[in-house]
Amino acid sequence: MNQLEESLPPRQREALAFIRSYTGRVGYPPTLREIAAHMGIRGLHAVKKHLDALSAKGHLTREKGARALSAGRFLPDAVPVPVLGRVAAGGPRESPEDHTRTWFVDPDWLPEGPSFFLRVRGDSMKDAAILDGDYVLVRSRPDARPGEIVVAVIDGESTVKRLRQKGDQFVLSPENPAYEDIPVPPEETFRIEGVVVGVLRLPGR
Repeated sequence: MNQLEESLPPRQREALAFIRSYTGRVGYPPTLREIAAHMGIRGLHAVKKHLDALSAKGHLTREKGARALSAGRFLPDAVPVPVLGRVAAGGPRESPEDHTRTWFVDPDWLPEGPSFFLRVRGDSMKDAAILDGDYVLVRSRPDARPGEIVVAVIDGESTVKRLRQKGDQFVLSPENPAYEDIPVPPEETFRIEGVVVGVLRLPGR
């Protein structure tokens, strides 16, 4: 704990310590209700006052959203990983591109090289334990081996599927019998954005 933190009132120190430990443990910040439950506070207004005070003193960054807290500058070992929007787990949809937020992640969880998170929309990968609303951690790379789960872009639209080889043909296979394979098209309309190396499911899902 640095001198700036030591000068905080005890309850503000408690809130900050919990946000830091929670974020470092699971990779994203707690909600107001989770902070209130940890601190034994019944009303969210009191928690918000503590967070407003911490923000005013420069200990927190707050944005809109249930988990839009960042105490990352007090997590020296954490690695920032961008969340780049959504990816379809059904039919292909828009290509991931918008940087919507950043999560600070334990470096032991990360593969070598650049990585990013995408939020999954759809249920075509449910039998691979990738559900609608999950976040997939993607190792950014332009190629993959058969059997790996990839984020692929077809005609500018992205999807998450398992890459398989069937005879001479590569296909993108769902992990849900309700969906059909997608033949890999010619290179000019197809690219691999990365390989899925992890799945993050928020509490309550």
